[in-house]
Amino acid sequence: MGKKLYVSKACNTCHSLDGSPATGPTWKGLYDSKRTLANGKSVIADDNYIRESIVNPHAKLVAGYAALMPTYSGLLSDREINAIIEFIKGIK
Repeated sequence: MGKKLYVSKACNTCHSLDGSPATGPTWKGLYDSKRTLANGKSVIADDNYIRESIVNPHAKLVAGYAALMPTYSGLLSDREINAIIEFIKGIK
């Protein structure tokens, strides 16, 4: 389901799965990695961080990326968000 959502919700237009540069950060190796934010702080990309990034993408903007991602709050169900998170976990 997560892979289908990656395409149907147009995540693939900004997030690569193979580590190649794109408008947004790649999803390859994302889960459980340390992310440096635009404000100089860092976070671990866990379930909570990814969920927040989907519903409030400008809250913790990754350094080097513009604030272009729209919010998916109200557009994705909790089940769909969980499916995306599980999909991201498997992209090594």
